[in-house]
Amino acid sequence: MADSKPAASYRTKLTIVLRVLATFASLVAAISMGISHEDDIMAKDLTSFLCFLVFNAVLSAYSFGVLLLPQKSLLWRTIVIVDMVYTMLLASVDSVTLGMFYLEMHGNDHASWSPICDVVSSYCTRVQVAVVAGFFALGMYFINNLICLCLSLNPLLLPDP
Repeated sequence: MADSKPAASYRTKLTIVLRVLATFASLVAAISMGISHEDDIMAKDLTSFLCFLVFNAVLSAYSFGVLLLPQKSLLWRTIVIVDMVYTMLLASVDSVTLGMFYLEMHGNDHASWSPICDVVSSYCTRVQVAVVAGFFALGMYFINNLICLCLSLNPLLLPDP
């Protein structure tokens, strides 16, 4: 048994702080997207915005659950892999949401879509907060993944003390 303490190196103070920040950013993104609505427009009308809301809510619940996991758990290597998958999915969901928000802000002259943010600015402000919080969460998850991967792969190939 080469790994007598498999989880001790994955849970550092820095990774805990990054995960807490990312969890709250995902939660803020989901809540902000959830309350984005006006009389004529709702964020849930667009499939990409609904996917953004659901994925950020699921991701924040998953990340909160990981925070409650004991340090000596044998699941930490699996969590590193699942975190990487969730981070890549978050990157794609955030990118699609940003693209749709850009269309709502600026419209598309070729398709005769007029911008709606001039008409309903409070809706656009809430969606903008959600998109910014989503990208902040993506950055925190990405940095957390890099740190955990470096800890798990031991890039200097140093023996454990």
